[in-house]
Amino acid sequence: MPITILIFSIYSISHLQLGNAQIENWKRYSDPDQKFAFLHPPKWVVESTHDNISGYTEVTLINPNSTRMKVSVFYTPKDSLLDSNTGKPVVPSRALATLEDQISADYFFFNSTGKFPHKYVVQGYKSASDMIDYEKIKGQPGNMLIVLAKITDKDSLVFSYSESKRTFYKALSNVSQIIKSISILNK
Repeated sequence: MPITILIFSIYSISHLQLGNAQIENWKRYSDPDQKFAFLHPPKWVVESTHDNISGYTEVTLINPNSTRMKVSVFYTPKDSLLDSNTGKPVVPSRALATLEDQISADYFFFNSTGKFPHKYVVQGYKSASDMIDYEKIKGQPGNMLIVLAKITDKDSLVFSYSESKRTFYKALSNVSQIIKSISILNK
């Protein structure tokens, strides 16, 4: 039994060190307003748009080794998803459900699985996450991960990752590392 524990401990430490070494070489993205930042694989291409008036920022990461993968980060000040008719603060799971209702209209098939509602979070912020099975174009099924973080009572950050069903889980560890690396710089 002690040998098993020792082997497991050595494996866990070496695996943890390998994961940290991997992201040490990653590039850092900071949005123009210095509200958030995250790390990403060095060969991934970053495209971003920013509205100086509203403060809205959309960042898209493109993996050059994938034709369908899409990773996006949206920072929305004064997000209507967080508006409440009752005067009470909107919880992230409710805002995420509303977002899913809004974007589902653009898909041929869109099924929220309800898996992992709290597994993926932006550290230090109330968050909700969900996995989606979808078909954007008939015959091209995919999976999507959406994470919504409530930064303030009015501001949100949404992270989304989509990929074909066949390769979704292959990049999920990189995507999880990106989510873990998100930091809010200025609230």
